[in-house]
Amino acid sequence: MMFGKLKQLAIASVLAIATVTGGAAPTYAAKADIELLQSYIGDWRGRGNAKLASTGEDETVLCKMNFTKSSGSKIGLNGRCSLAGTTLSMRGTVGYVEAAKRFEAVMSSNTSFQGVAIGKRRGKNLTFKLNNVKSDSNDAFDIAVALELKGGTINVRFDILHKESGGKSFAIIPFKKN
Repeated sequence: MMFGKLKQLAIASVLAIATVTGGAAPTYAAKADIELLQSYIGDWRGRGNAKLASTGEDETVLCKMNFTKSSGSKIGLNGRCSLAGTTLSMRGTVGYVEAAKRFEAVMSSNTSFQGVAIGKRRGKNLTFKLNNVKSDSNDAFDIAVALELKGGTINVRFDILHKESGGKSFAIIPFKKN
């Protein structure tokens, strides 16, 4: 049972960042920031590997994401991933918050997971990092997620530490636009 929850939390974390769902509604985002976000609108597919601490085995992770125009300054996301027979879904938006002069991603999933990540822009690339993510129903894990939007691709990495056992799981999932 613990292994199943670890997988669910891990996938939810990956989706949280992979889905890059934006939090506060930005007021007046710069045109270039909005155009960068909108360049990711469309259907995405990801296939990667996860190494799970509980088994030490590699598992294949399959994900789908769809980014849609949500408002003038943010994009919406719907996504789901499958790992070892478990399917997880998520929803949210990603946006540029002019008042804070930053990108923000917020998401929720079917595993009661919620998270917020701050994005940094370097040229035409965006990187989001989310550390010490907690599930509403389980705080047995520390989760760190990194999402990179770079050169028309999306790369996601997550690391999960199971506090009780000290076991570490991770996954790397590259996405391509369909």
